[in-house]
Amino acid sequence: MHPPFRQAAGLAAMLLCAAYAYAAYPAWQPDTYYAAGSVVSYNGRDYKAIVNQTDYSSTGWNPTVSSLWQDLGASSGATATPAPTPTPAPTSISTGVQAHYLGATFGYNYTNNNDMIGPDTGTQNTPLYNPDPNNPDLTWDTWVREAGQAGLDFLAPNARGASPDAAWSPATMAPVLTALNNSGFASSIKIALFDDNASSWQGQWNRAGHTGPFDIGNAANWTYIYDTNYKIFFQTIPDANRFKINGRPVIMIWTGNSATVGNEQGNYSRAMTYVRQKCQADFGFDPYIIVNEDALKNDSTLAAVVDGAHSWSNGGTWSLTTFNGTKVGVAFPGLYASTSSGFRDPNHGQTLKTALENTVKAGALLTLIEGFTDWEEDAAIFRVRNLDTNGNPLGYSQTLYDYPNQRLDIVRMYSQNPFPASLKFEAAGADQFGGAAGGNGKVNFYRNGNIAIEPSSDTGGGFNVGWMQRGEWIEWESVPFNGTPHFMVRIATPNTGMTAHLVIDGVAQARKTLPNTGGWQTWATFDLGTYGTYSNSYHTVRLVFDSGNVNVNWWEVQQ
Repeated sequence: MHPPFRQAAGLAAMLLCAAYAYAAYPAWQPDTYYAAGSVVSYNGRDYKAIVNQTDYSSTGWNPTVSSLWQDLGASSGATATPAPTPTPAPTSISTGVQAHYLGATFGYNYTNNNDMIGPDTGTQNTPLYNPDPNNPDLTWDTWVREAGQAGLDFLAPNARGASPDAAWSPATMAPVLTALNNSGFASSIKIALFDDNASSWQGQWNRAGHTGPFDIGNAANWTYIYDTNYKIFFQTIPDANRFKINGRPVIMIWTGNSATVGNEQGNYSRAMTYVRQKCQADFGFDPYIIVNEDALKNDSTLAAVVDGAHSWSNGGTWSLTTFNGTKVGVAFPGLYASTSSGFRDPNHGQTLKTALENTVKAGALLTLIEGFTDWEEDAAIFRVRNLDTNGNPLGYSQTLYDYPNQRLDIVRMYSQNPFPASLKFEAAGADQFGGAAGGNGKVNFYRNGNIAIEPSSDTGGGFNVGWMQRGEWIEWESVPFNGTPHFMVRIATPNTGMTAHLVIDGVAQARKTLPNTGGWQTWATFDLGTYGTYSNSYHTVRLVFDSGNVNVNWWEVQQ
């Protein structure tokens, strides 16, 4: 090529580039369908559609929604689309996306049945806590305290609809709010909406006289999704208590399989758009919707209107699903009884660790554990009983746990703060106890075995261990130490000169003389001292009451 021609070609290319640079893309318009790859201008910038979509004006969506549009940079010569006045964002857990959120499904029914006043003792994962049939709200309180010990970010009670079976109504979740406030965990543990749609959609719809899978194509049926389920949930759970991602309350829907949901193609997306519109109209927010991957396969238009996807157990004990650049994990500690053909062995806690390694540690923004209270399927993570009603020890083959707090301890290892600066342990929830024939005449109150437990009038309520005898002790496994641990204990006694000491990994520490607090329910926090230096390790801690005659509510390690 001769130089003059090369120069001419270069000039033509420059002119072409200039013409391209000043070519204005069409201004974005709401309520308009855009195919994936479409480019528009908005507020002085160019955006490319990531998926096929319609940005309905009722949802407040526009090209700044990163899950729907890719920002190509500042426009040149394009006509800017005026930005709408932003809606103030609801209060969020944090101002940005955290490294990961860890939560668990929570409860099944919330009325006076097995879940709240007496679990089925035929399962292996029978809880340590023996519910009070006269006060089912204490069950919520106990669960919340255990969740706090585990370091969970959110709990996800099963939403199962309110019509025609009102006994399943999300309104019955209200006591969990009282439990969060009483226990002091309201600021750290939030509530997500987990839609058990096999019950809330299909189950309730079938109870209304219909048969077969829930017909999501009939807009009249969306009342089962929103009006008698989601709306009641958000009316029950205040904004400050809702679990959010980027300021948006989370809705996670269990399944999209065709045996449960019918007529999905083109209609699941319509239903989810309706949910967004109703949440915006009724509560002023745009929900963060996570659906099952099956639903995406059964409705090719759904991807444009949801934020995340999960694959539930994926036939095993964990799944990690990437959708719109976001990873969502689901983890199981095991599943079903050891006598079941579908048994998935917890393997002494290793199954849960493996599941969390492949979800939390693999970059999941959100990981949901099935489930905190799922004793029905032997997939619980709460404290499990280690003694039967006669006080006989229960081993791994009988409970699928090595010790009562094992799964709570494992979950905490994968929380956002596995070695917290301060961690409190309830005396009533000890892994082991012994050293004396304790008792207060209440047989198997709170938990099985010869230990005396009573409701506490201390700040925050809960339960305390009392009627302490000489040499009686309580012990915990897998206590996280980092730095120089400092131990505090919450006691009450009208006696003077009582002593106690710690035993750490089998090594007895110095005895400490406890103060006379003035009464059996007059509480004081006593400094047990500082012992050793550690680096991110786990230890056994025993608290021994040498002379007895003390009530104890909790102890705390600060480091």
